[in-house]
Amino acid sequence: MTFLGCLFLWSLTWAICNSFLSPWTAYVFVFLKNPAVVFLGNSLIATAFHFQGDNFPRQREIVGRISLALTLFAILGNGVGFFFREIKFETKMEFYVPEQSSSHFWVQMSIIIIALTLCIQLIATLTVLTIKLIHSSRSIRIKIRNFLFAILAIFSLAVADMLVDLGYIEKSTYLFILTNVTIIAVTVIILSSLNQENIPSTVGFKVMTFNITLMYLTLSVIANILFNRYKIDFQTDMNREKEIVRSQIERNNFYPIIYQSDLVIDLEAKRFRINKLQKPYSDLKIPAMDSIPFYEFRIFQLYPNPDGIFWVSSFYANNTSFMTAISYRDYRKNIEPIVIWLIITLLISLMLVFLLYPLLHKKNIVEPLNLLLDGIRKMQKGDLDVRVEVLTQDEIGQITSSFNQMIYRVKTSHDDLEQKIQMRTVELHDKLKELKETQSQLVLAERMSTLGKIAASVAHEINNPLAAIKASASFLRSETVLSPPSSEKAQDATNIRIANELIFGNKPKSNLEGGKKIKKKREMERFFESLDYLDPAGLADTCSDLGIESIEEEHKSLFQTEAGKEIFVRTLERAQVMFHLSIIETAVKRASKIVFALKHYSYAGPKENKTVFSLMEGIDAVIVMYSATWKQGIEIETEYSDETTVLGYPDELVQVWTNLIYNAVQACPPHNGKIKIQVSRTDRDAFVSIRDNGNGISQENLDLIFEPFFTTKELGMGTGLGLPIVKKIIENHEGEISVESQPGDTIFRIRLPLHL
Repeated sequence: MTFLGCLFLWSLTWAICNSFLSPWTAYVFVFLKNPAVVFLGNSLIATAFHFQGDNFPRQREIVGRISLALTLFAILGNGVGFFFREIKFETKMEFYVPEQSSSHFWVQMSIIIIALTLCIQLIATLTVLTIKLIHSSRSIRIKIRNFLFAILAIFSLAVADMLVDLGYIEKSTYLFILTNVTIIAVTVIILSSLNQENIPSTVGFKVMTFNITLMYLTLSVIANILFNRYKIDFQTDMNREKEIVRSQIERNNFYPIIYQSDLVIDLEAKRFRINKLQKPYSDLKIPAMDSIPFYEFRIFQLYPNPDGIFWVSSFYANNTSFMTAISYRDYRKNIEPIVIWLIITLLISLMLVFLLYPLLHKKNIVEPLNLLLDGIRKMQKGDLDVRVEVLTQDEIGQITSSFNQMIYRVKTSHDDLEQKIQMRTVELHDKLKELKETQSQLVLAERMSTLGKIAASVAHEINNPLAAIKASASFLRSETVLSPPSSEKAQDATNIRIANELIFGNKPKSNLEGGKKIKKKREMERFFESLDYLDPAGLADTCSDLGIESIEEEHKSLFQTEAGKEIFVRTLERAQVMFHLSIIETAVKRASKIVFALKHYSYAGPKENKTVFSLMEGIDAVIVMYSATWKQGIEIETEYSDETTVLGYPDELVQVWTNLIYNAVQACPPHNGKIKIQVSRTDRDAFVSIRDNGNGISQENLDLIFEPFFTTKELGMGTGLGLPIVKKIIENHEGEISVESQPGDTIFRIRLPLHL
């Protein structure tokens, strides 16, 4: 893309310089055309490295950086030198450019630095292509060789450009060669680049690019030939008019009749015979006599503006030297019809290419190849029913027919093989299913046997310390240290009553947020500090833990005496001990139920007698017991229709509610989590539903969640026994359990017979 962009900019600047007869084209020449040339050389190096594969990436990066540095240096040097050179009309190039010759060394260097940089870039390109040519295979050498010859042609022109700038080669001859050879060489580079295996492109793109490139090449060569031919014809017409003027002057016609000439000057008398411009002779810049051609016309600038550029030639008449001049601007106006004709021809040719492309190339080449390519892609994806329509009867059509026949044979063989494989697969699947079921039963039986043995041993080992902890807690609760203090003094009795009322009295449930709760605690800390307690912060923390948020006025009489303050501390310590004893007893009770559940699932021994109990009481007990372990930000809503009692085992059903509610809490999001528990009944059955708004259970796991040891939790977070225990307990109560789940809504439904 960089190469094509530089080429386009280079062509555009040449067109601008040749189309406008104005001094500002010198700026376009220096600041657009010259940078485009060196950047074109820079892109040629990158193209050479990538041509037929990027085999030297490290060298490409190094050479690319050096080339870019040279490019920027050349642009800077050429731009700086521009301001030391006079803008003149270059008669050989026929447009305004900076002065092309100078005796000053640095000005000379600024003139040839662009061509010198381009030569270095082209040498690097030639070196890369030569190395690739040596190490390439025979099939690729032809493409590299074509590219190499094109670069050699451009390199030769760059060297010639330096010689022209230094004055060693005539510019008119060089310009004709430059234009035509450059166009041909660039065309070869474009076509060679399109035929690379490592550049992905479509057939249609290659065909279109090939046609447009050849058309551009043909029209460019024709344009150059036409322009040069027109210049020759124009020279012939001007020579003919010069002879007519000379013959009239020899017949002593002082003011000869003219057709194209703007000036006829008597060089010896230094006066005008014909002066269409009506400008004084003193403003005229007459070239030296020996530089004015006699047998042809040459371009000279006689006045310092674009209108002062003329075709000039000399002749002798009556032994006197004369000079005739014809306006160069008129010559350019006469060329405009040719330019317009070429532009119209180019546009019509482009339109014909785009109009004929669907009829010729697209329908006969691109579309059949695309259909064949689509068929191959479908076959690669496994579609053996694909058939490609044969659109042409040429080689592409024959390839398409062969492809269809090949697909038919492959499909027939595939169907036969697939049928045999399917039969064997069904047989193997049945055998594997039987083996898997047998293996699952054996593994489950072994697990349950092992679990039963372990559970009995673990339960025995755990129950002993649990019993000891429970007995110790009961003993401590009954000890004197936990008994309320007594006193015969009336004042002490009053203080004991106030302390018990303050600490053990019915306190409303705290609804304070974290910040307000801390504020209350600090107020109590300051209160205790004012009473000279040794640890006011510890007393405030203990009160907050026991639900005491503030000391009311009615209780402050307790702290008026040292005895009252001591009674408060002793009562607070007793309440703290009782609080921790209750935690120990609750934890022991929970551990006992877990051991019970483990024994219950692994060993179905004799059970306790069934009792009639309330379902709501069991559910409420679970919610209260484990409320401290629920996630913050989860709302648990209960909806009970009527008092519902069933006949069964209450401890087992408590285990059911514990597992289901705990699973729902874990599934809920940390914020805005909602759990809804509903209990209803009919004449024969009780119904319990537990719904949460968690992530849900995937469909593939719904059939597996009641399997023993199956869990979707992380390693170490679940045993896979919770829901199997729930299902077994419900079935032991002759009930049913089901689950429905989707993202954001999971509900477990339980039916239990009343048996009343």
